[in-house]
Amino acid sequence: MKYLNYTFRFIVFWLSFFLVNRIIFALFFLDEISTASFNELLTILPKSIPLDISFISYLLVPIIVLIWLNSFLKNNRFINKVIYGLVAFFILLTGIIAGGEVALYSEWQTKLNFTALSHFANPSEVFKTASIGHVFTNVIFICISLVFIRVYKKKVQVAIPIIKAKNNLKKFALSIIVLPFLLGVLLLGIRGGFQPIPVNLSDAYFSNKIILNDIAVNPNWNILQSILKSKSSFEGNPYEKYSPEEAALFMETLNANKKDTTTFILNAKQPNIVFILLESWSADNVESLGGLDGITPNFKALEQEGLSFTDFYSNGWTSDQGMSSIFSSFPVFPYVAIINQADKARKLPCLNKSLANYHSSFFFGGQLTYGNIKGYLLSQGFDIVKDENDYQDLPSGALGVHDEYMFTQFKEELKQFPEPFMSTLFTISSHSPFDFPAEHKLSFNSREDKYVNSVAYTDKCLGKFMESVKQEDWYANTLFVIVADHSHSSPIKRRVAQKERYKIPMLWMGEVLSEQYQGKQHHKMGSHIDISPSILAQLNLNNKAYHFGNDLFNSTTEIAVPYAFHKGYGLIRPEANYAFSESYNKVFESRAADSIQKAKIKKETELYFQAAFKEYMEF
Repeated sequence: MKYLNYTFRFIVFWLSFFLVNRIIFALFFLDEISTASFNELLTILPKSIPLDISFISYLLVPIIVLIWLNSFLKNNRFINKVIYGLVAFFILLTGIIAGGEVALYSEWQTKLNFTALSHFANPSEVFKTASIGHVFTNVIFICISLVFIRVYKKKVQVAIPIIKAKNNLKKFALSIIVLPFLLGVLLLGIRGGFQPIPVNLSDAYFSNKIILNDIAVNPNWNILQSILKSKSSFEGNPYEKYSPEEAALFMETLNANKKDTTTFILNAKQPNIVFILLESWSADNVESLGGLDGITPNFKALEQEGLSFTDFYSNGWTSDQGMSSIFSSFPVFPYVAIINQADKARKLPCLNKSLANYHSSFFFGGQLTYGNIKGYLLSQGFDIVKDENDYQDLPSGALGVHDEYMFTQFKEELKQFPEPFMSTLFTISSHSPFDFPAEHKLSFNSREDKYVNSVAYTDKCLGKFMESVKQEDWYANTLFVIVADHSHSSPIKRRVAQKERYKIPMLWMGEVLSEQYQGKQHHKMGSHIDISPSILAQLNLNNKAYHFGNDLFNSTTEIAVPYAFHKGYGLIRPEANYAFSESYNKVFESRAADSIQKAKIKKETELYFQAAFKEYMEF
C-alpha cells in the first residue's frame, strides 16, 4: 500500500502538470483551435492519457528501483535526495520542452522533434534565432515548472515509503517479489496495456484538426520516439515497399524521354551567375503568384525585366535542405538531412564543381555553421565562404547582419572577383525573430504580420541592390537567379502538406537574358532540384550527375516535384499530387482526376522516395 500511495500521487501529479502545460500551449494558439467544437476540446484529455501514462511509467522505473534499494539501506535521506533531484530535473526539462514546442510550432507547425533538436549542434545560432516572445514563452513554462517542483516536494515526495525489510525475513522476501511485480505493471504502462500493438502516436489522434492531435501527444514521449525513429532510419530504407527493380525502373522511366536538347534563353556562353537566396519567401508574398498585394513591389518591378517562374516549389522546409537541393539537386527526406552528414554530402554533385573554371563564393549575414551549411560549401570547393564572423563591424540584429548592409557589402565583394564567377548572397532579415531596422507598415490581422513586414524590408533592399549594380562593369555579363530557400507560413493559412505551402518565387534576370524572355513568365513546373541541371544545360555543360532534377527549358522532360514535410513526404505532378503523413499514417493530400490516377500518383510517390533514399544510403 505504501508503494501504491506514492505511485498514485506521482501519476496524478504528472498528469496535472501535463494538463497545465497543454492549457498554456492552447492559449498561445487560440486562433488555430477556435474552430474546434467543445466536444473536440474535451476529447483531448482522454486521448492524451495513454501517452502520458507511458512516459510516466518510463520515469517511474528508476524511481521504484531506487525506493526498493532504499529498503536495504540505513541512510534513507541520500536516496530520497537522489529521487527528488531526478524528478525535479525532469519537471524542469518538461517545462523547457513545452516552451520550445510553442516557439517551434509557430514557425514549423510541428512538435519538438529529432530534426529540430539536431540544430542544437550549434546552440548559439538557435538562441540568436529566438525572439523576445520565444524567450518570454520559455520563462513562463520554466516558472510553472518551478512551482510544480515545489508542489512535488510538499505533496508527493513526502509519500515515499520507508521500508525496513532487512530486519524481517518475511518482509525481505516480500520485497523481492514486489519489485518484479511493480516493474511488470510499469512495463504494461509503457506499452499501453496488453494489446498486441504497443501504444503509439495514433492513440492520441482523433481529429482532422492537426493542432488538436498535437496537443494530445505527450511532448516528452514524442521526442523520445522521434529520436529513436530517426536513429533507426539509418539502419534501412523506411520507404521500401516495392522491389528494388521496380523502383529503379520508375526512375528510369522519368528520365527515359529526356533528350540532349534545350531551349536556350541566354545570349551569353559563359555568364557570371549571381544567386540571391531569399530567406523564407513564400509565393504568398508575390502578387503574380497568387499572393497578397503590396508586400513585394520591388520584386514585382523586377519581374518586368526578367523571366518569372509561376509554378515553382521548394523541396523542403529548412535552409540547409534548400542548399543541397539547389546546388546538388538532391531530394529532401523527413527525418534525415544529407547536408548534416559530411561523409555523404561531399559525394554529392555540386554546381560549383561543375562550373570548374568559375570563381565561386557564398555570403551570409548569419552563422553558416547552422545546419552545417558552411561545412557543405567548403567540402564542395567554394573559393570564398563568409558569414557574420567576417562582418562584425556591420550593423547586426539578433541573428546577424541586416539585409541592407549585406547587400551593400555583397556589391563590394563582387567587384573583386575575376570573371566568370558564381556568387551567392543568402539573406537573413526575413527569418525569425524579424528584427529588421525598418517600420512595420503592413498588417493582415495575422500572427504572420512581423514576417510579412520583414519580407517587405528585404524586398526594398533587393530593389535598391539590383538598381545599383546596373552601373557595374560585370553586370552586362551576369545572370541573376533570385529564389527563396524555402517557404513560410503566411496570412494565407495553408495546410501543412498543401503543395501551395511549398510554392516559392524564382526569377531569372539580367542583360544576358535574351530579349524575347524579358518580362515573361515560364509556366513549366519545377523545384529547387531543377535549378542546377537547368543552368548547366544553358551553358551547354553536362548535367547527367543531377539526375533527380530536370532541365526546365527542355520540353521532353517529365516533371516530378518531390517534397518533404515534418514526418511526411509528397510528390507533385502537373496532373496530380499526393502527400502522406508517416506520424498520422494518413494521406494528407490527394489530387487526381479519378481513382485510377489517385492510385498511380500514390505509387509514384512511394517509388520515388524508395529510390531516392536508396541512393542516399549508398553515398
